[in-house]
Formats: sequence, C-alpha cells, structure tokens
Amino acid sequence: MRFLIDDLSDLDDAILDRLPEEIKNQISNGNLKKLPKSLVDSLPDQISETIPNSLVEAANTNPILTLIIVICGTIGILGFIYGVFKSGFKTALFFALVAICSWGYYAIL
Repeated sequence: MRFLIDDLSDLDDAILDRLPEEIKNQISNGNLKKLPKSLVDSLPDQISETIPNSLVEAANTNPILTLIIVICGTIGILGFIYGVFKSGFKTALFFALVAICSWGYYAIL
C-alpha cells in the first residue's frame, strides 16, 4: 500500500472497494481530487473492521502478553538511547584526542 499518493485513483484496491459507488465513479472520471469530509470521518470505522477479532481478543485477554510487549519496547528504546550516547561519547573522545595532538604539535613547533 502507498502512503503518499498523488491521485485518488492510486489508492489501494482494498480501500477503493469499500468506497461508495458514487465516489468510485467520480474518482475514475477524475472529477474528485479530495475525499469528502464525511467519507474521511467514516474511514476509521471501516479500517478497524479489517482487524481480526482474534488479535483484539488476544491483547485484551492476555495482560501478560501486553506486559511483555511493553517491556520489550521499553528495553528497545533504552538500548537505542544508550547506543546513541555511547557513540557520541566515542566521537567526543576521538576529537578531544585529535585536539590534544594538534595542540601538542603546535606547541612543539
């Protein structure tokens, strides 16, 4: 599925099939450049219907699964932040060493 589209006719077929017939005809004729606000307001309901009920039930009935997912996400974010700081610290040390060597070379000459 595309996230950035230039023309409404480039919409995914699964989305186009859910649109009213009048809207689909206007899109195919090229008369419609933006979706009507009333149609856009109804899209979240249509999209939420495509999520299988088993996935929603699994998240609601198994709090341990939800807790594990939250913990894994938190560890992932903390690991990312640690990696960024560690890389920044290494870079700072490298350029400090270059500066010290440069200053020492300048002081000798």
